[in-house]
Amino acid sequence: MILESPQRGRVSPTSLNRRSQLLVSLAGLVGPVVLVSSFLINPAPPAAATVVQLRDFALQHHNGIVLGGWLQGMGSLLIVLFSLGLVHLANATQRLAGWITLLAGAVIMAVSLAEVAFYLAAVQATETGDTASGLAAANLIKAVQHVFLIAPAMLLPLGLVLKGSSLLPRIFAITALTLGIILQVLGLVGLFRPLQSIIDVILIVQSVWFVAAALGVLRHATSDSFGGAAA
Repeated sequence: MILESPQRGRVSPTSLNRRSQLLVSLAGLVGPVVLVSSFLINPAPPAAATVVQLRDFALQHHNGIVLGGWLQGMGSLLIVLFSLGLVHLANATQRLAGWITLLAGAVIMAVSLAEVAFYLAAVQATETGDTASGLAAANLIKAVQHVFLIAPAMLLPLGLVLKGSSLLPRIFAITALTLGIILQVLGLVGLFRPLQSIIDVILIVQSVWFVAAALGVLRHATSDSFGGAAA
């Protein structure tokens, strides 16, 4: 009788960690691209548009609004998963900063899905001729967008997580904290005066940060892989 080794078929912890790093980095690379694409596909209507112009805009850009909303939801999901993956890889799941990152991710997903729901509601109401509901949904979209910067900025707790870890170079923690603080300040000031153009620039920089962090994790995973092969 041949006895199977109890170790046969098992995946080593090193392989699991490397696989996690690869999956996390993939989410970090794809998420920002998908999210930025949603903004390009789903442009905002003219600021001073009349009711008729808003209706025509919704009808003309129906497919872009629907697809852009879907991409926004998926992009937000991937970015949140990447951020939580960083918490896991940094062994910060039991730290306060890790829990706050989890809270921020949950809030971002809730707000993002609410905004997407209002996009769909605006389009459907316009198609059925329900102008009042369409205008209400459009106004709710603008209100929800403020909530993104009132809720805890993801990069603030994430910067604290990275500050206490060697997962990525220290510059990532510093820039994350800086961007997080700027976004929180803009979230407050933006309630009193229009700052959307400035906020858009910061959000693009934030997307670049996520992509750079994902490349850092990917590099960490591949270096571990080559190191393990050499060993």
